[in-house]
Amino acid sequence: MAAQYLSNIFSLEGKSAIVTGGTGGLGSALATALAQAGVSTIVSIELPNDPMSSDLKSKIEGVGGKLLQFQCDLRNAKSLRECYQSVWDAGVVPDILLNCAGVMRRNLCENATDEELDLLLEVNVKSFYISMQEFGRKLLSLGRPGKIVNIASVTSYQAGFNTSVYSSTKGAVMQMTKAFSNEWASKGIQVNAICPGFMKTSMTAQYQGDQKMVDYLMARVPMQRWGEPQDLVPAMLFLAAPGNTFTSGACLIVDGGYCGK
Repeated sequence: MAAQYLSNIFSLEGKSAIVTGGTGGLGSALATALAQAGVSTIVSIELPNDPMSSDLKSKIEGVGGKLLQFQCDLRNAKSLRECYQSVWDAGVVPDILLNCAGVMRRNLCENATDEELDLLLEVNVKSFYISMQEFGRKLLSLGRPGKIVNIASVTSYQAGFNTSVYSSTKGAVMQMTKAFSNEWASKGIQVNAICPGFMKTSMTAQYQGDQKMVDYLMARVPMQRWGEPQDLVPAMLFLAAPGNTFTSGACLIVDGGYCGK
């Protein structure tokens, strides 16, 4: 009986999940985990001609999941809004939104360019806002509850060096998470975020071979290792689970102890 109870509160059987950035290192792992947890339909909103599109499809179908892929430029607000309308027109009923899209550029504050500002603000902030807005509007119109999980960062808390633009955008994700939760929690829409630490993905590949960076992390992270995309799965499944009924506006840190030191 206890096992059945646990199964029920964590089961995502029959749910749908919309994922932005699902072809990336973190997004791919999390989207696949959603399929493994029973989500019946994964909707991937991805760039046209994304080179990792087929890889995501193979992973989702490899665990028995169903994947619907929609292409649009996340930097284009009109295109993104039209993409969500296409998702609804395809008959998808919203349950879970996982916002994983993200880009990073490192630069000194005085050297950050307008191009870097535009890129990171449009992808890391504006696309998140529009996705939450379109997803939430649909839930509100249907009178349905739902779960939104945003991928923020430890830089939402600790800005670091040479990441002024990136840290600013991730701080914005944390505040958007809280602001949307304030307005929607009473309507059954829970909005939460995960703040990953230093993760082994293509985004950090150049730093994984930098001995100075590795030495810094090993001294700074109590667990003395890089995070793996799979390390985020339990937190994501908890936030998306039906048994999570009283967590909203939270930002769960998954960083090997980095922020606590």
